[in-house]
Amino acid sequence: MKKSLLALAALASVAGIANAQDGVQLYGVLDAGVVQATNAADISPTFVTGLVPTGSSAKAADRGTVLGMMNGGESATRWGIKGSEDLGSGRKVSFTLESGFSIGNGTLAQAGLAGSSTNLSAADTSLNGQLFGRQAHLDLSDPYYGELQIGRVYNLQADIVSGGYDPVDFQMFSPIAFSGFYGGGGTTDNFRIDNSLKYIKAYGNYKFKYLHSFGGISNSYNARSSDQATIGYENTRFGLQGGYQYTHDVSELAVPGTLTGTTTPIPNAVAVTFNDLRSYILAGKYNFNQKLTVKGGYEFVQYLPPSNYSADQQLNSIYTYTVASSTAGGSKQYNVYWLGADYNLSDRIKLSGGYYWVTLQAGGTAGDGYDKYASVAAEYYLSKRTNFYAAVMNDTKQGAAAAGAAYPSTFNTYGIGVRTKF
Repeated sequence: MKKSLLALAALASVAGIANAQDGVQLYGVLDAGVVQATNAADISPTFVTGLVPTGSSAKAADRGTVLGMMNGGESATRWGIKGSEDLGSGRKVSFTLESGFSIGNGTLAQAGLAGSSTNLSAADTSLNGQLFGRQAHLDLSDPYYGELQIGRVYNLQADIVSGGYDPVDFQMFSPIAFSGFYGGGGTTDNFRIDNSLKYIKAYGNYKFKYLHSFGGISNSYNARSSDQATIGYENTRFGLQGGYQYTHDVSELAVPGTLTGTTTPIPNAVAVTFNDLRSYILAGKYNFNQKLTVKGGYEFVQYLPPSNYSADQQLNSIYTYTVASSTAGGSKQYNVYWLGADYNLSDRIKLSGGYYWVTLQAGGTAGDGYDKYASVAAEYYLSKRTNFYAAVMNDTKQGAAAAGAAYPSTFNTYGIGVRTKF
């Protein structure tokens, strides 16, 4: 069924390109490369990037140095269809349908959780095998009233992070660029929001956004819902963005365990932890001389027990997975800081560097911890659409942030790749 839908979508988009007045186009990014990582699990053919860039949670016995192909070292590999219709007087209706996939084997982007072995890379992400998992929304816009997006959209804090405020904006080499968690206000499932109304209104250099998502749970109005708002100012040299969100009963997925008496994971099933999330973000950037741009930010993320756990327990499936078990999460909080810069050495060469510091206050008996990342990257552009790149990231974890690994835990990731846009 998915293959049929994909083929129909591709044919529809090609037909739209041929008929230019319809305003429909096919677009995408292809990004592939080679990666080597220390203290890593095996590269997974089903995981969205091939390798978890923020450190492996596999047992020490399953970790080692690994070399293989990465999918989307700089930008996530994707294809999409977008289009618009002019309704007159500056009004228009438009849409975006965007699908993530692996260039290594052509499969839809996913977490790699269900059915994975303990030594394969797998982690919760906001991409779980959906046909249009990256974006799927219908938009209505008016020059006076603003724009309304309806459907599956980016979290508003993810908009900030991916909108030019991450100093090393590389999916495999930045903890806030990788499919969620820090960039998504707390969990990777929260990086993209289903069943949403997203309102955007610009006032000169100022922009206001508000998002509400519907849980659709009977007798529990706010179950699995989210309310978010951001406001920002940006000109050609300076930008400042701030935001707040509260999300009820957000899900976090993990491999549930094994079949009784075996070492085989339960097929196509996950364990789900539910939490409420409260998050604040403040980010800024300054362009000194059209070559050097300094970027920094702070995010506070607070995990709280879920508001509607009895309703959460009724959920028996999520995306492509069966829910094997569910848990009400506890309280903890993260402080996420980042600072760095990018520099255009020439028209063809761009350098980036960033430092990311995450502190964890877990409370109770879980203890505290920190997670530190240092990342550098270089790009060489063959044209406006195609570039080579090389990048390195060091990740050091201590205490509760090490997620069961030996303390301290250090992970190094090195990669080279090529990216082209169409």
